[in-house]
Amino acid sequence: MKSDSPQSNQPTAQNLIPQRGEVRFDHVSKSFRRQTAKKRSYTTLKSAILELLRLKEVEEPNLIKVMQDFSLRIPAGKAVGIIGRNGSGKSTLLKLIAGIYRADKGEITVSGSLSALIELGAGFHPDFTGRENIYLGGVMFGLNRKQIDARFDEIVAFAELEDFIDDPVRTYSSGMYMRLGFSLAVHTDPDILLIDEVLAVGDAGFIHRCQERISEFKRRGKTLVFVTHDLDSVVRWCDEALWLDRGVVKERGEPRRVVDAYLGAVESAERVELEEAVEEVPEIAPEPSPESSEELTRWGSGDIEITKVVFSKPGGAQERLFHDSDPFVVDVEFTVKRAIDDLVFGIGLVRSDGVVAFGTNTAIGGITVEIPPVGATGRYRFSLSRLGLLEGSYFCDVAAHQSDGTPYDYHHLLHHFSVRSKHRYHGVYAPEHRWEFPLTGVSQERVNGGSQ
Repeated sequence: MKSDSPQSNQPTAQNLIPQRGEVRFDHVSKSFRRQTAKKRSYTTLKSAILELLRLKEVEEPNLIKVMQDFSLRIPAGKAVGIIGRNGSGKSTLLKLIAGIYRADKGEITVSGSLSALIELGAGFHPDFTGRENIYLGGVMFGLNRKQIDARFDEIVAFAELEDFIDDPVRTYSSGMYMRLGFSLAVHTDPDILLIDEVLAVGDAGFIHRCQERISEFKRRGKTLVFVTHDLDSVVRWCDEALWLDRGVVKERGEPRRVVDAYLGAVESAERVELEEAVEEVPEIAPEPSPESSEELTRWGSGDIEITKVVFSKPGGAQERLFHDSDPFVVDVEFTVKRAIDDLVFGIGLVRSDGVVAFGTNTAIGGITVEIPPVGATGRYRFSLSRLGLLEGSYFCDVAAHQSDGTPYDYHHLLHHFSVRSKHRYHGVYAPEHRWEFPLTGVSQERVNGGSQ
């Protein structure tokens, strides 16, 4: 960690003199060595030395390069949210700022005092009491004993640990650890606060107080660097968002725009993954007995054979990733194998945990199905003008059966699709709905989850 300012390609007075609360990365590279458990059979000093020499030669390709020639400036007083998929380098970036990791190459400049909430209870000694750890942690954050004395009661009260402050912290719950760590960090009054997802632990009341304290921290013009998968928090708290992907900045700017770009990329990757997934449809098995029904995914007599199931949007190509407000089309192709005189087609939408979101068939709809001759193929289409399912992973069950339910061909949990939504409703279904306030004359209508 360097205290002097890094050189810039185009130096200016502002570039040369970092402001208090500013963070800079200049051409930083960071790699980790992949640790692999390996059996070693050497028993002599000579064989041990030879083994070490061989390891130096062969382990170089095992380096995981997290950052390569990475440059970044976080201005003083900015709240910056770092987003990205797991393994993108978010936590590594914070630990480099905090000094937990050292860069292999390049310079990192951190101007001003810093507090880091990166690992729950990091720096606490388990056999020390909460009181002792406050003094130990306060010294590590740069406070002297007089400063810690002045803030001690407020730290304990904020953490709600008055009755436990003289107990060893190894007896604390994870929530108590987190409260003490957060309270200590924010009461050191740092110029820069680093937060890495730790606020996911704790009760609702304490999380609300943490949010209030972070908002106050931001109002006072302090620098906040925030790593999280909670994208709503990034939009709410941050002045700008930074999307990292394998140690590279993909987007940076206004939080809503960057979050939307990130979500779009995640959906595109998921769509490709879903489209590339090969669904193996098993052969038709006899109708299952009650004992074996949970083990089968396809059964029936085989008089009608369902040969293909395709999801799409109206007039579009095959699709497996939908939004809650999207139209939804299922095309099912079938072949008549043997003569029948009774045919009903059914469909069901099943959440991945087995909850049936919706199910119907042509008989319920009062529709008579025309039966093609033996050997002929046919197709039926089921469509919804609006899917309406909440975010999650789903299956579409399809079936051809007799009116009494005797199956010709039943596909259970074989055809997978996913639903994404920016809304956080609860349950399975997101219906169109309206809020009205007749006494004030104000109304809000929610159509497909959006205001109109």
